[in-house]
Amino acid sequence: MLLGLVALGLVAASVVRIPYYALAPGSAVDVEPLVSVAKDGPSFPPDGRVFLTTVSLRQATVLSALRGWLDPHVDVVEKDTIVPPDTDADELREMNLRLMDSSKDAARGVAFEQLGYDAISGSGATVVQVVRGSAADGQLRRDDTIVELGGEPVRIDGDVISMLSRRAPGDRVTLVVERDGARVPVDVELGRRPEARDQAFLGVGLATRDLKLDFPYDVDIQSERIGGPSAGLAFTLELLDVLTEGELTGARKVAATGTIELDGTVGDVGGVAQKTAAVESAGIDLFLVPRGELADARRTAGDDLQVEPVDTLEDALRILAREGGNGLALGRPGAHTS
Repeated sequence: MLLGLVALGLVAASVVRIPYYALAPGSAVDVEPLVSVAKDGPSFPPDGRVFLTTVSLRQATVLSALRGWLDPHVDVVEKDTIVPPDTDADELREMNLRLMDSSKDAARGVAFEQLGYDAISGSGATVVQVVRGSAADGQLRRDDTIVELGGEPVRIDGDVISMLSRRAPGDRVTLVVERDGARVPVDVELGRRPEARDQAFLGVGLATRDLKLDFPYDVDIQSERIGGPSAGLAFTLELLDVLTEGELTGARKVAATGTIELDGTVGDVGGVAQKTAAVESAGIDLFLVPRGELADARRTAGDDLQVEPVDTLEDALRILAREGGNGLALGRPGAHTS
């Protein structure tokens, strides 16, 4: 009887799900086979390789949570930190697939812009969220569209991010916003970013108004049902490598993680410790990560893995150039054919 109860308890512990998720190392995926250029576009298959990185994310059972807490490469976190309220597993999956689609569009746009095309356009940065207690609270409203910042025109949401990066907490900036059909000046004293106190913080969520992506030819990116936005930097680097002659990576195997914004900014992604473990398992010796997650990656990395921080696409290209790549001398596709 006792053995039966124990067995029943073990079965329950391995089946019954609890409100926690386990983040475990996933894989490093070669991006080159996922990218295909239309017949009317140039393509130069590289010798080097760029890898995106994934994590394994599963809702935990009692047993898997116990295993995770004992495994240094697994994080067990509360469900609320992973899943938005009132969202089931299928909805979470679909949300992450939509984020992946947006990430692929951004990667195409940023890559073509880097190669000299006018691929991204918009008519301003629309406020979709105002952070309570921030500099913007009481000054900006949802649905305001920022069209100027400090006298400079704003086309896309990334312009605001780029302009604020050149300012410090306490600086005063004048925004021009379009509100209810009128242009309104708004004077704001910038605050401090909560997670980086030395950086200026406006306190808004933004989206590009009238966003248009115009590509000179079609480039398809398959994502193999991988979700989320964290492959943005990897996709952008692979596109630049495939669309131009030479070796962007210096013919090396390079892993990268990080979102890509329309202005080329690289954003944090989460799960970097698990991704670092996956990169090491794949035998890759250079890993590009968002600067904000450098410490987590280096804590996990062994002596044979070089981990480098990036804030922007330009940072990534400079690092790869230092390693023998040609990313600082890219021309338009087809400009120098052999």
